[in-house]
Amino acid sequence: MGPQTIAAWTQLYAAVGLLAAICSGCALLKTIYDIRTGVIAPPQGSGLSRLLWFPKVWLHFQLSYLCGFPCILAIAILYAHYIGFAEFIPS
Repeated sequence: MGPQTIAAWTQLYAAVGLLAAICSGCALLKTIYDIRTGVIAPPQGSGLSRLLWFPKVWLHFQLSYLCGFPCILAIAILYAHYIGFAEFIPS
């Protein structure tokens, strides 16, 4: 692989990693907001009901994160198009 190809792949991976971190942070903020507003109400009962509440919160976080995936994919494709798809072909 040439140096330009390695640089293009490195920049693409760094950009997607940054976008994934931003998306994860936004999903975390949305989950915290939903807990505080009562959309995902914490249980008031026993320890078992509290233990079963955590998978519900985790699923809510994962669904919020997956809602950002189309944006990450679109930005990555636009970035690859901007650089030029030919730069990503190892030769």
